[in-house]
Amino acid sequence: MVGVIRQWSDRVAVVHKNRSWTYAGLASLIASYTAWLQEGGFCAGECAVLWMENSVDYIAAYLAVLSLDGVVVSLHTQVLPEEVKKIGRLTGTTALIATSKAWQRVMGEIDVSTLRCVLTESGLIPLHGAPNGIPPKMKTPSGLAQIIFTSGSTGQPKGVMLSQQNLIANADSIIHYLGLCERDSVLAVLPFVYAYGNSVMLTHLFTGGKLVIENSFVYPTVVLDRMKEEEVTGFSGVASTYTLLINHSNLKHYSFPSLRYLTHAGGPMPLELLDKVRNVFDGKEIFIMYGQTEATARLTYLPPAELDRKRGSAGRPIPGVTIRIVDQKGDVLPAGQAGEVSAAGDNIMLGYWQNPDQTAKVLDRGWLRTGDVGRLDEEGFLYILGRNNDIIKSGAFRISPYEIEEVLLRHPSVDEAGVVGLDDPVLGETICGLIVPRHDHEPRERELLAFCARHLPPYKRPKSIFQVKTLPKSPSGKVLRQQMKALCNSFQQPSMTSTPGS
Repeated sequence: MVGVIRQWSDRVAVVHKNRSWTYAGLASLIASYTAWLQEGGFCAGECAVLWMENSVDYIAAYLAVLSLDGVVVSLHTQVLPEEVKKIGRLTGTTALIATSKAWQRVMGEIDVSTLRCVLTESGLIPLHGAPNGIPPKMKTPSGLAQIIFTSGSTGQPKGVMLSQQNLIANADSIIHYLGLCERDSVLAVLPFVYAYGNSVMLTHLFTGGKLVIENSFVYPTVVLDRMKEEEVTGFSGVASTYTLLINHSNLKHYSFPSLRYLTHAGGPMPLELLDKVRNVFDGKEIFIMYGQTEATARLTYLPPAELDRKRGSAGRPIPGVTIRIVDQKGDVLPAGQAGEVSAAGDNIMLGYWQNPDQTAKVLDRGWLRTGDVGRLDEEGFLYILGRNNDIIKSGAFRISPYEIEEVLLRHPSVDEAGVVGLDDPVLGETICGLIVPRHDHEPRERELLAFCARHLPPYKRPKSIFQVKTLPKSPSGKVLRQQMKALCNSFQQPSMTSTPGS
């Protein structure tokens, strides 16, 4: 990283809030955070919590911690102080880095008794009652660089431990297949605290590219204006990102002559949505990608040239990664047969922080058991059928919710759709759907059920479909299926006399 900063010292590294920083300016800011951490007594192998939104200060603090061989623990700004305190204790955090505004708001709620220092963009904040001497350090694995706590979409959040080698291997592979270079720039709307956004940040810094930060995605026109003004060459998003741009902005009135590519990850992109994205961004390269936080970010990618020939595929393994499909015992299954997706490569995590039991369940003799159900075709292209715990088990059938969601999204009045299985004493599970209607549309449930009946076999048809204002999502944009189940169950209570909203 230091070499890149020296090589591209005069190039713009970051643009945020109508200000820009060259790589030399970024280096100066990194040096300031490094000095503050050292003055605060931060040591190699210790954890520092970064509780900040995307900004040049986040980037500088992140790189400063790594430069001291520390461990970055990134938390979204929506995380409550109680959770910050909980994760701080779990990781033995000795430094907390936040904005001055955030610190002033919560300083009375955060337990600082175990901290050596608190940093803001203004510098080191003295802590009265900070621990005397050097508190015992938590034991950290060799080379540990970052702990990313999962969003909890499939259960309790777990601390994914990533090494410097993991981060470098993942970034190198992505740079290779996207063809990134110093002339590239990206509009960064995804939170850096999660794996996808983290990889967007690192890949562009590694290549001497430019990060254009925009944290106002609730105002899609602002995002589009910034894309055009800064002449970005890349844009990265999840399904909900593209849904918002297509259905709730004047995207069709914009042109982006500098835009070269778009990427999608963080869950499946419905084919109906993909077709709309391809139509609106005609002539731009679109990379469909699949991965997990446990793989640092990325496992497979579908080259733009294969979008039609391999429609619905998550692509082939990224450079340096091997994918295979295994049964419950871990035995490899032949091409075309469905099973659990298993992966190996230098980007696979070290394990879960202080959770050896969970680590042993997912790391099997050097292979990551992803928990996703999929199949490989004869050419090695991966097709994701769903997560093990997302698959709906109804009677003798095993049903992927994605297929039903695809059908619902084809209805002209549906903006977003989510499908889950609900407990049933006879079938095991029945299918329930949630939809977000398009603006000024309120399709009746029987209309949606009839639409599904025309396009799905009987065993795949939802038994009930409810309208909501928004699908429950994590801050990273992933749909939270456990919360969807809770919504569906609440809507089916006898007291509910009409289709509710959320």
